[in-house]
Amino acid sequence: MSTAVEEISEATLEEIIKAQTAGIYESTGVWSYDLSGLVSQVPVVTPFRDIVARETPKDGNPFAVWRSIMNVNSAQPDPSMGIDMAANEVQISEQDFQAKYMPTGYAGLVTQDAYDFGKGYADPYAVSTFQTLNQCLIGDDRKQLGAQSFPLAAAATPTLTQHATGGTIGAVQVYVGVAARTGSGYFYGSGNSQGSSNNTTFGSGSTNSITATVTAIRGAFCYDWFVSSNGTTWFYYTSTSVNAVTVTSVITQNQAVPTSTLPDISTNWKGVLGAVPTYLSTGDNGSGNGKDYDGFVATLTGDYTPNGQWAQSGTATPNPSVWKSLDGAALTLSGGSIAEIETYLFLALWNQVKCSPTALMMHANQAQEIANLVLGTNSATTFLNTDSSGRINVTAGGRVGKIINTPAGGKEVPIEVHVSLPPGTIMARTDRVPFPQAQITNVIAQRCLRDTVQFEYAVARIPGVVGGGPRKEYEIRSNSAFVNRAPVAMGMIQNIA
Repeated sequence: MSTAVEEISEATLEEIIKAQTAGIYESTGVWSYDLSGLVSQVPVVTPFRDIVARETPKDGNPFAVWRSIMNVNSAQPDPSMGIDMAANEVQISEQDFQAKYMPTGYAGLVTQDAYDFGKGYADPYAVSTFQTLNQCLIGDDRKQLGAQSFPLAAAATPTLTQHATGGTIGAVQVYVGVAARTGSGYFYGSGNSQGSSNNTTFGSGSTNSITATVTAIRGAFCYDWFVSSNGTTWFYYTSTSVNAVTVTSVITQNQAVPTSTLPDISTNWKGVLGAVPTYLSTGDNGSGNGKDYDGFVATLTGDYTPNGQWAQSGTATPNPSVWKSLDGAALTLSGGSIAEIETYLFLALWNQVKCSPTALMMHANQAQEIANLVLGTNSATTFLNTDSSGRINVTAGGRVGKIINTPAGGKEVPIEVHVSLPPGTIMARTDRVPFPQAQITNVIAQRCLRDTVQFEYAVARIPGVVGGGPRKEYEIRSNSAFVNRAPVAMGMIQNIA
């Protein structure tokens, strides 16, 4: 008898022995697979991309270019000229603007073996294409808000305040460093600004702590904090959505990125999975991404150069938008409304351009905070809606959907929750400007030289590598620029606790 036959016989005998058990149990293995359909658990929420108009230019160019008549109302001469006198000439200021086109997108790959093994269950190519498109939409939403090609301003020297309690710091010298990130850097960990540091020495005690604060950087959504015992070797401490932190210990190794308090913060620091932010005091550390176009926030926080390109805040003509930092303070309730929104957005924009924003954009944290402030006071009117069950089935909870813009004559301004807007910021967006002969169809728009198209690559072969072939590769990509034609009619509050 051959070896193969012997093996078959032994296997057959084992099955016979197995079948001769007393009865049939689960372990006998007489069952099939309850194979349900393939499901996806990837949330795709892109509210900003959904509202931004997508335009197609007639001509190709590295830049989207437009000209603007600037607001010089305050520079006009006295209109009274006197009898028999000629009137003073009106002052007019024209400024060119440019927005650079840059490509964005993702690639996908499906091997022929994966396609064959999925036969009768799912189409791997269709699944891959759909999931790649989903990530392109999410990426668009994040980049349209937070992309920035120019670097953030360098961090100023932080102020350190000693406390005798609240920590485990002993009688030692402690160095604290700080650097800032853009919205794109918050989600993708592309880098932070040029850092700055300060130090303080405790004379005694073992429960000391430090409160560190830094001057707010316009356009920064995230502040990375570092600790050192000698000012040379730095360890990552944490990141905050405001320009302040409490240091409770002198660390000797990098701490983890705080995904509990900043749930969307990237763990892909400069393309390295699981890496943490780094400190650099000699220059920008990647806060400006040269592969980015300049998104919405960049058009509200960057200065503009003589040729109309956005640049680092403080280096060119100041951005005309309204901007305010709360420096870690919380929103407050006044007169049934939010005092900071009334003062720093509504009133400031009315004084500047005599118009009201279309919407207030914010993170879910700020939307919840506003609801708690307004609905959590005795002055708030509460309606208890019941059904036929009466008081035993009362609906709890509520939201604040709009805020009345009192300075603008009582206009209603809706609240919008945006998933790609990091916590700690509220933006006032204006979709229509009521200026005579404004000739602005879309105040904000995505100018697309090529809009969301799929490119198929030729069949490639890489021997000895998993996924090397046979395979099908493709990209879904766009080539576009973000255009904001009226930053002067918009505003931001940042560093909200």
